[in-house]
Amino acid sequence: MRSARTHSRDRGMRSGSIREAGLVWLRDFFPGYFAMVMGTGIVAVAARLLGREVLAWPLFAINLAAYPLLWAILLARIARFPRAVLADFATHDRGPTFLTIVAANGVLGSQFAVFNRLTCLLPVLFWFSLVLWALLVYGFLSTVTVSIAKPDLEHGLNGAWLLLVVATEAIAVLACLLALHTNEPPSLVFVALAFYLLGTMLYVLLSALIFFRWVFRPMQPAEMGAPWWINMGAVAIATLAGARLMALPGRDPNLVLLQNFVAPFTVLLWATSTFWIPLLVILFIWKELQRGPQGYDPGLWSVVFPLGMYVAATHDYATEAGLRFLDSIPRAVFWVALLAWVLTFAGMSLRLLRSLSFLWNHHARPVQIRREE
Repeated sequence: MRSARTHSRDRGMRSGSIREAGLVWLRDFFPGYFAMVMGTGIVAVAARLLGREVLAWPLFAINLAAYPLLWAILLARIARFPRAVLADFATHDRGPTFLTIVAANGVLGSQFAVFNRLTCLLPVLFWFSLVLWALLVYGFLSTVTVSIAKPDLEHGLNGAWLLLVVATEAIAVLACLLALHTNEPPSLVFVALAFYLLGTMLYVLLSALIFFRWVFRPMQPAEMGAPWWINMGAVAIATLAGARLMALPGRDPNLVLLQNFVAPFTVLLWATSTFWIPLLVILFIWKELQRGPQGYDPGLWSVVFPLGMYVAATHDYATEAGLRFLDSIPRAVFWVALLAWVLTFAGMSLRLLRSLSFLWNHHARPVQIRREE
């Protein structure tokens, strides 16, 4: 009788400990994990554009599974730990990462269009993203503006702030995709142009601060994290938005002049995204030499997305501008983006398996000892 009671108590303690560990994991869940959908989705799009069908479809399937799963985790976190979510949203370092949700919607819409699957969801995705963009952008900016306690530039500004640009350009991309599927209504074309230019303006403002931060303030290796790769990814998605605008037939004569402006302006965006790559590679190597390998971190998806986006944006821009001599660039960079995805996905999977194994072994061991006694 005593043995059965002890075993029941131990089993209850073990299940309670596992449940408690799971709640801690949910409470501390990284709000920017939708970057996984961004990275996986854009590498899938790049593979499809380059004719790598064997790689494209599995990545597409993984993304279709990851997107609702991440939404389920986010909603569970909001329901169970609303204060932790609000605390993250109000901080300068984690607050901007919520915008990965909007950016993930834009990448998901690009997948639907490129793979010609579920295109009926584009209107829903566009309006849903537009509402989310307004809530998250104005909610975050107003919250950090009225906050009394604010970090200095060194501790408050990082590459995640450029998700303001990425999310804005994602709306432009979705508007272009929806315009192509709805006979190009002038209102949608205008919205695409407006968000394309607004995202570019936000990039100018933020990149000036980032450049000042890099050049005129001390930078430690620990501060050169993966989110700085969004410096390139933000302007790469702006290039993609420009290429999608160039792809619109331009049936409305009132918008033709504005659309004609897009082509030369997109050259500037593409050149800027290309400019960042060598510098980011140099600084990444410097950081690794100084600190050594640090293992998997959710922020590594912020490296996968810019690389994949650069491939897709360069391919689309070269196609629309008729610059076929650029074709070799996306074909070469694609393999780098794919390698980054494989390493990051493997690291995430190993981290998950180790966490589950640790929890199981940690809580199963006391029961086994008592049974032996």
